[in-house]
Order: sequence, then structure tokens, then C-alpha cells
Amino acid sequence: MAIATRLASWLMTGALCGTVSAQVIFPSAPRYLEPVYLVHGPNPYERFQAGQVSMEGSTIVVRIQMMRCLDLCGPGPIGDVLLGRFPTGTYTVRIIENDDDEVSQQFTVTQPTNPSVLVDYSGMWWLPSESGWGISIWHSTTNKIFAVWFVYDTAGKPTWYTLQAELLETSAGVAFFGPIFKTNGPYFGRQFDPSQVGIALAGSGQLVFSRGSYDGTFQYVVDGVSGVKSITRQIID
Repeated sequence: MAIATRLASWLMTGALCGTVSAQVIFPSAPRYLEPVYLVHGPNPYERFQAGQVSMEGSTIVVRIQMMRCLDLCGPGPIGDVLLGRFPTGTYTVRIIENDDDEVSQQFTVTQPTNPSVLVDYSGMWWLPSESGWGISIWHSTTNKIFAVWFVYDTAGKPTWYTLQAELLETSAGVAFFGPIFKTNGPYFGRQFDPSQVGIALAGSGQLVFSRGSYDGTFQYVVDGVSGVKSITRQIID
């Protein structure tokens, strides 16, 4: 009797909350080369097992394998799927679940804010000969950069600076220039106290990428100290 009740519940849930119909494209109107995801709608009676993405022209085919449970499914892998980064245009997404159920959705990628910048500089950057410090860069689709520069002070204490830079037209290459701030805050092992958070202008900096998408230069004036550092993408195998 219990098994029959669970089976009936599963059939009703599958009919009302089918996973295919619960898929959402995020963001719905992506910008040029912005990551696009297929977000899996929650369904407690199904568990994501695997996903495969392929492309045929402007059509993206997503094949999803789901396991249906007779009772509430336990914890499983996240079912969101990265579709990719796309140039300007309209794309169709065919979502096929368990090789039988299928629906289609569309999304349109808008024009880039600056057609001359077609590289995403997001990632970890460093100087291999000076291991121990580095720069973490987030390059937005609006061509603004937020970078965290983690170094050490005169006492060898780890110190973080943030560079909040905008695109700067220059003949030297693609450059981003902006202020550099120094921050401090409470010890992470205690209850967070926002009153201990501080931020102060420490100087300015410029990131210049003139040799392609894997090498650049970081120029800075921070706390009265100026310098120039060569940087390259840190590849994590």
C-alpha cells in the first residue's frame, strides 16, 4: 500500500512539476561573452545525474539524465548547466531529458559595450618567479575590472588591496585604470563586527594587456611606493 501511494505521488509530481518545463535560462538577456546557464528547477522527486552540451549552428542541445525517485530524493549534484559564452545573436536551446521529453527556449545576446575589447581577463594572475603574491581579476561585461592584489607588508603580514578600474583608451594596448583601496576587518573566527571594517584610499593602479590574453603589466602607486610588475595568467591544472 505504501509503495503504491509513493508511486502515485511520484506520477502526480512528475506530471505537475516536470524538470524540463522548470528549466530557466540565466541571465535571460545575456551580454556579449557573458556566461549563460541552464538553471535546473527544484523537484524533490528527481535527481540530476548528468548533462551534455553540444552546438549545431545557433542551436544549443542540452541532454540531461535524471533519476526519478519513488520517495523524496536525497542530496545530489547541482543540476545547473553552463551553456557557454556567446557572441551577439539569437540562440535556441533544445532541452532533452532522458532522451524522451523535450522543450525549446531562446535567448538573445546583446552587442558588446566596446567592440575593441573581445577578451575576458577574469582569472588569477601572478609572476611565476615571485611566487607568494598575485592578483585576482574579475572583468565584467561592462568592461570594468575589480581586482584583489594580495601581497605582504614590511613586517611580512598578508595585506590585501583592491583595484576598481575602468577601461582606459591607450596606444599601449587594452588598459584599465582606477583607484586602489586598502581594507581591514575583524578576525574571521569570531562573530562578525561590521564596525571594525575599514576602507581607505591607498593609491592608484593600471592594468595593461598588450601581448594578448595571457600576459600583462601591473603599474601601481600604493602608500607612496611605485612599481611595475609583469603578470601572466596562472594556469591551474
